[in-house]
Amino acid sequence: MKSAIGGVVLTVVLFAAALACWAEASTARRMAEAQRRLATLHYDAADDLDDATSIWSRLPWPAGTSEADIRRQRATVNYWRTEYQPLTDLTLATGVEALTDPKMLFVAANASFRAAAPQATDRKSAVSRLDSVILAYADVLRRDANAIDAAYNYEFVSRLRDAIAKAPAPRPGQQNARKAPEPPPLLDTPLDLPAGMTIHGAPGGPPPGTDMSDFKTISPMRYDEREEQMDPGKGKTIQRKG
Repeated sequence: MKSAIGGVVLTVVLFAAALACWAEASTARRMAEAQRRLATLHYDAADDLDDATSIWSRLPWPAGTSEADIRRQRATVNYWRTEYQPLTDLTLATGVEALTDPKMLFVAANASFRAAAPQATDRKSAVSRLDSVILAYADVLRRDANAIDAAYNYEFVSRLRDAIAKAPAPRPGQQNARKAPEPPPLLDTPLDLPAGMTIHGAPGGPPPGTDMSDFKTISPMRYDEREEQMDPGKGKTIQRKG
């Protein structure tokens, strides 16, 4: 009797483990597809990750895709879709709703900087908004002292804030004439790709006046061209020494 009960219990445990592995594999596939689309500049709002979330993804697995990974992916997509306000609100949450994940905090701090508009004509308001951004990066560093990118951004925003605060006040009549710098012109991009800054950086091109003839593009030969050159070329005669 005991052996039969033990067999039933073992069967249930193995079935639960198989179900957990199947759910994790399904979530991992959908997460990989979402990350692939993000890397190829397709910022889809509908990524099917909600359907992959289950009770198994909410468990504290030592490895694998968790609900926190899905939230980070969603936050990254929102950032590159320039949807900054929902992420900025995350840095202002307190109590039980306060963020504790340093990676999520870092994305939210980046969004706060983008929404701060430091080039605004109202210097006092710009400095106040940058103070909030500095606090957001400091919160990231308090939770992860090894966050190198957050440390760099903290230093950058701090210097930018000091530069704006110490800049001379505009003269009368120049307040309205001051405008934000225009972004550099964008190169022609395919219609299925977003314009402007992307996850791979800013679109660029050769500097004006660069002689591109110094750069040679080398492409692999076609199969038929390789077949025509099967015979090895005649190299230089090797002279024996001694």
